Order: sequence, then structure tokens, then C-alpha cells
Amino acid sequence: MNVSRGTVDYRRSGTCWRRDQLGKRDDTMTTVTVETQVAAPVAQVFGVFTDLEHGAEHVSNIQKIELLTPGGFALGTRWRETREVMGHLDSAEMEVTAFERNRTYTITHHKAGTRIDAVFTFDPLDGGTKVRIAFALDSHGLPPGLLAPLMWVSAGKVRDVLSGDLADLKASVEKQLV
Repeated sequence: MNVSRGTVDYRRSGTCWRRDQLGKRDDTMTTVTVETQVAAPVAQVFGVFTDLEHGAEHVSNIQKIELLTPGGFALGTRWRETREVMGHLDSAEMEVTAFERNRTYTITHHKAGTRIDAVFTFDPLDGGTKVRIAFALDSHGLPPGLLAPLMWVSAGKVRDVLSGDLADLKASVEKQLV
């Protein structure tokens, strides 16, 4: 299984330096990125990744998905996801906040004053698809130094969870090819 463990580079891309309208630096975002190659066409990979009805079958840490909006996976789709995270069950309400079929989508949720965005991108390769997940924690509104130590420590755990999810989804897609 060829799943990259992902990278966290706080000097370049791990901590995002944004500027607001006043030109002040905002260093309240931490990003963890993982990626892999899947031996299937983009449309098939995208279809499995966005199949909420069978999400618990595709990802071992997901225990239950409760759809909150009707229709298929699209901009504005919302659901409640219950998953095992570091040995504990955790539920969160998720929403698709950006969507371009077979190219990219963003899932957003909020936890303890932190906005969490997971950006999924799908790029065609010879013989398959490159999938990248960028997981961004934005603690905007909280003192910048307050969560920094926690984010540094949790980045490795987040990377492990994302890598596991990515490996599960890759296996689900490639199992369909056999």
C-alpha cells in the first residue's frame, strides 16, 4: 500500500500566514497534508470518496453517518458523522462548503472554537488518480499562542488519522477493480 504519511512544514506551508484587511499577520491556522495514488480513474475515486451512504463501510474509523440534507453529495450537503478518534467516539456536523465534481471539495465543521476544513483534491495520473487531503485547523479569534503547542502535538495524530482514512478509501476503490 503506497500511502504517504503526509508532511507538516511549519516554516513554509504548515502554518499559513494570512493577511487581513488591515495588513496584520494572522498565524492562527495549522495545516496537515496527506496524499496517495489510487489505481482507478478520477470519476470512480471521486464517487467512492463522496458516497456518504456507504462511508462507514469505506472508512474503518467511521461508526455512523446521519444525512441531514436530502439529495446527493453537493455544495451545501450536511451530515452528522460519528467516528472513533484516538479511542473515543466523537460526533461532528459536517458541511460541503466547496465543490467541483471530479476535481475538489471542501468539508467544514467546527469544534471547540476551531474551524476545521478538509480540502480533497483529485488529479488524474497515468493509470490512476492522485488524491490529496489538506486538513486545516483555524483557531481564529483565540489568542495565537494559546493553541500553538496543542496544534504541534496534534498534527502528528491528525496525520495518522487522515492517512488511515485515505488507506481505507484507497482499498475500497481498488477492491472494486478486482
